[in-house]
Amino acid sequence: MNIVICINRIPDPEMPPKQFKLNENTGRPILQGVNWVIGPFDENALETALQLKDSSGAKLTALTVGPAENQEALRRTLALKCDRAVHVKVEKTGELDSAGVAAVLAAAIRKLGDADLVLFGRQVGDWDGGQVGQLVAEELGYSCVTAGRSVEPIGNESVRVPKEVAGGIAVVEAQLPSVVTITNTSTNQLRIPKVRDAMAAFKVPITTWSPAEVGADVDGLASSPRVEVQRLFIPESDVQVDMITGDSDEVIAEQLAKRILGLKVL
Repeated sequence: MNIVICINRIPDPEMPPKQFKLNENTGRPILQGVNWVIGPFDENALETALQLKDSSGAKLTALTVGPAENQEALRRTLALKCDRAVHVKVEKTGELDSAGVAAVLAAAIRKLGDADLVLFGRQVGDWDGGQVGQLVAEELGYSCVTAGRSVEPIGNESVRVPKEVAGGIAVVEAQLPSVVTITNTSTNQLRIPKVRDAMAAFKVPITTWSPAEVGADVDGLASSPRVEVQRLFIPESDVQVDMITGDSDEVIAEQLAKRILGLKVL
């Protein structure tokens, strides 16, 4: 089985909120000096791919679209024993919406030519749109399963995927080729690469393509987005905290109920 695992590099979601800044003129985040990481859900998808490699000998290709710095993320996938890393170099990825990124990824997957299974994180982790995987499946004409918890091959023709649904878990089967977006579980937390493998990863060549080489018109995609951000701002709020006290849980609950209902607390 040939698996393509799509990853993205994002500002660290664990950064202190006070470090997040916006350019007041452009309404875009100021990203200089922030720590960059692979998106958390992309890490879950990468671990799922690695487990498939361990269990079935699948061949893994890590794929990213973005600026030159995205190769740092690809080096980590190589340190974790992905077989190949491919970078579609797009310096102004921020000008593309989810549909634009999906179009470039789909073009790259077509150029690869032999993908049986394409894995994505459930959502990218910065904008949290949760759309790119589904849009790539639509572009390629592949079946698609969202919010998968794991992937089990069924012969060479299909996969079985337990997926999160309202109220529980559903188990579905999808014909290959297929796109599966992966959610986080206790069993797909990304492993840590060995130091030796991390050092060896720097010697592995990364395949780099321009958008033109994969047949993607980035300028056209950027000039006709499907989503337009009207305004991006950091909300301001005046938070006040009232402590409700009492001699017993019953008294505290009664006072809380009265406060919620807008009644005067006696």
